[in-house]
Amino acid sequence: MSDLASPSTAALRDENFPPGKRQCGRPPVLCETERRDRILDAAEQVLQEHGYSGASMDRIAQCSNMSKKTLYHMFSSKQEMVEQLLHDRLLLSGLRDLELKGETVEDQLVYGLQALGATMMEEKRLNLIRVVISEVSRNSEASRFVREFFSSQNGPFPLRLWLERLCDRGLLKIDDVEEASDMLFGSALATFILCELSHCRPKQYWRDNPDYLHRVVAMFLKGLDKKNGA
Repeated sequence: MSDLASPSTAALRDENFPPGKRQCGRPPVLCETERRDRILDAAEQVLQEHGYSGASMDRIAQCSNMSKKTLYHMFSSKQEMVEQLLHDRLLLSGLRDLELKGETVEDQLVYGLQALGATMMEEKRLNLIRVVISEVSRNSEASRFVREFFSSQNGPFPLRLWLERLCDRGLLKIDDVEEASDMLFGSALATFILCELSHCRPKQYWRDNPDYLHRVVAMFLKGLDKKNGA
């Protein structure tokens, strides 16, 4: 699913100010990280407006107010750009090493779930999930791309890693950590995320129910105790 467009040989236009708003003097120079983030922001916006097939490098360049030459300097193709976008904003890799805080296992899991919920329900991430869902449902090429991306690059879900660490420390006993992770995530956050995605409840509804996560985690731990004969 490679992008067939080749880098433009046209002269670079001003990449720091939109057309018609050029400033006197030399414009500020963006560092590579700032350019990368601006390009990914633009790619996300163009994906929302035009879908994967319509998200051409020309449109992304125009939206980011950068040249195609700059885009191809940062990313070899549209596919690589989208892969990086998904990697940065959907894989939640930054949460895998989160230090769970709290005096009890229940407190630690609630702390982790609060961080996971806050991260997953950031508006940029929700918008990207909506785009992915829409594209997968109507575009077989996008469906294959997303499926291959997650199967090949997605590491363990943060909640699963947290449960494994608690087991390694002797604080929990779980036979099937992956299943337990799915169950806890489903009961704790899945409904709230679905509501956010579908706009069927007031924004950040889940934040108004802080006791809910404590109740869910308490039931989860009680179920583990019962299964283990405690």
